[in-house]
Amino acid sequence: MRSRPQPQLCQTTGPCRPGPIQRCSPSGLPSRMTTTTVSEVPDSGHYAGRSHAEYRRAQSHSRLVRLLKFILPLSAVLVVVAFVVVSWLDNLVPDGVGIESVVVRDGKLVMQNPVMSGQSSDARPYTMRAARAVQDLSVPDVIVLEDIVADLPAPNSTNAVLNAASGTLNKAAQTIMFDQPLSVTTEDGMKVQLQSADVDMANGGLVTDAPVSISTGDASVVAQSMQMTDKGRIIIFKDKVRMTINPSALKPKDGVTN
Repeated sequence: MRSRPQPQLCQTTGPCRPGPIQRCSPSGLPSRMTTTTVSEVPDSGHYAGRSHAEYRRAQSHSRLVRLLKFILPLSAVLVVVAFVVVSWLDNLVPDGVGIESVVVRDGKLVMQNPVMSGQSSDARPYTMRAARAVQDLSVPDVIVLEDIVADLPAPNSTNAVLNAASGTLNKAAQTIMFDQPLSVTTEDGMKVQLQSADVDMANGGLVTDAPVSISTGDASVVAQSMQMTDKGRIIIFKDKVRMTINPSALKPKDGVTN
């Protein structure tokens, strides 16, 4: 009578189970383990036919793109600041601006506590104030602002507050140079911090060769320099760029398809 073959044992823990999870060598010892993962790749649509790894990479990329779109519009606030400043100073004395006092000192026009309120092109209010505005009468196109605070319209129907130690406006060149630290914070928690910046109002650009930080509650980006063009639509970070993301920000929300 032919005896029934005994099941092979793996790692002396029990009989091998057939299937893709684990295979045994003829000696009964386990060979290299093969593990399969249930694929989440859709059966139809753009991702149909892709491998699980490709699908996961595509998901991560799409989430990152959405996150960057959420973070980066904050830097466009700086261009808004530039245009508000130039409209403000174009209207200095006599209309549109409240000034505590104006004196001429050492060939310079010194305006104390200038304040301006108005509306943006889309009828959103703004207010901008400075401790002083100083204009050299021999160079009338250049005005230096000190201790700037501005409440401004920001992207996504939010408002922003700008704080800058100083800024130098050149109306002829249509530029503003911030040579000291400045920050912009929106009411929904986004914040940009710069050590200095040159703003090109004519072309909607900004360049800084000093450290920059942009952050939200979900992520942050830091770099040693930044270049922005086309009113914030194109932003290039350079030198020791580091992005930190809260893992929960990459998880799809209920009812959201990636």
